[in-house]
Amino acid sequence: MLIVVALAMLRLGAEDSALWQAGVVLTVTLGLAYVIEEVVWNVRGEGRPCAKCGQRILMKSFRVRNTCPKCGEQL
Repeated sequence: MLIVVALAMLRLGAEDSALWQAGVVLTVTLGLAYVIEEVVWNVRGEGRPCAKCGQRILMKSFRVRNTCPKCGEQL
């Protein structure tokens, strides 16, 4: 939802307007939050929990995993 709001702010606001700048700040904040979340999961070393079954899934660097090994749910 916040991504849609940020996109709307960037498209509706003229460049360098207050609305456009708020959209940039929101976009950067969301990006930083995502990167911080990934770093925290990697530092903890326990793996990210599956949203459906709660199984911890270790996400190794440079490897793509699309499904949970326990329940098969898309990650």
